[in-house]
Amino acid sequence: MGANVGGGKGQMMSEINVTPFVDVMLVLLIIFMVATPMIDQNDEEKRKVDIDLPVTRQNANKIDPEQTDKMILVITEDLKVLLRNAQADGEDTELLDCSDKKEGSGPKRFESCFEVVEEKLGKNPKLQEEKELYLLADTEIPYGFVVGTMARIRKAGVTKLGMVTNPEYMDEGKSE
Repeated sequence: MGANVGGGKGQMMSEINVTPFVDVMLVLLIIFMVATPMIDQNDEEKRKVDIDLPVTRQNANKIDPEQTDKMILVITEDLKVLLRNAQADGEDTELLDCSDKKEGSGPKRFESCFEVVEEKLGKNPKLQEEKELYLLADTEIPYGFVVGTMARIRKAGVTKLGMVTNPEYMDEGKSE
């Protein structure tokens, strides 16, 4: 009745029939080939993700950026990177201004800014001694800029990086 692959009577066939698997894979390949041109690559509104960071009000670990003795890296809405040193009377030292790259596009547009951040933080003696830094970033800046800056902070030798979440709660508390 069937082909006897094993050579003797009563032996089981030990090969897998891959024909059904190949058929399924070819059908999937055709589906993807037909569907891929229908995806609109230029419609950026569909690909954007709105992220609303939580506003922390009742957090036991919250710090007041005005009252801490730790260094704070501040990224403003116009992509200016400032270093706030509490021992220098809260004076902000501007590390760099990347506002000219805000309107550009491409994954490598901020790379030169990240290199400057890494270099300047790596040369800061207080930061290299403490190895601790807080990051306070404006909510309107590109997500990739914050992530890239965080990566370069780590490369600069900072082992403890704290993030100051939306500081709106501080503004609300002062007005009441």
